[in-house]
Amino acid sequence: MSEKILHPSVQQFKDFVDANPNVKSQLRKNHKLIQSYYEKWMILGEDDPFWTSLPKTKAKNDGNKKDWMKQFGDLMQDVNWEDVSKHIDELNGAIGQIQQLITNIQQENKQNSRQETIGYPYY
Repeated sequence: MSEKILHPSVQQFKDFVDANPNVKSQLRKNHKLIQSYYEKWMILGEDDPFWTSLPKTKAKNDGNKKDWMKQFGDLMQDVNWEDVSKHIDELNGAIGQIQQLITNIQQENKQNSRQETIGYPYY
């Protein structure tokens, strides 16, 4: 597959956005800003105070991942596995009944189609 070649100024703007997390986060929040930000970048340049005035992004914290895993572990400890097992058994029973119903309907349809093909003899 061929890659799309960007205009050099567009590629420079893309590199600028990648290098500035505040700009990147603003564009991710509102994609409609990209044209206006591109125009400002073309007119004002990279060193304009506008770019530093954008709201700061929160630094990603590896602690959040650990907190999430801890919360997940706590949640798994609180689960009553006997109830889960009981619900799964009930669900399996319901699925089995539905399968049996479908099988019965298919057998009835086969019997009806056989009777129609046998028909009545011509006298």
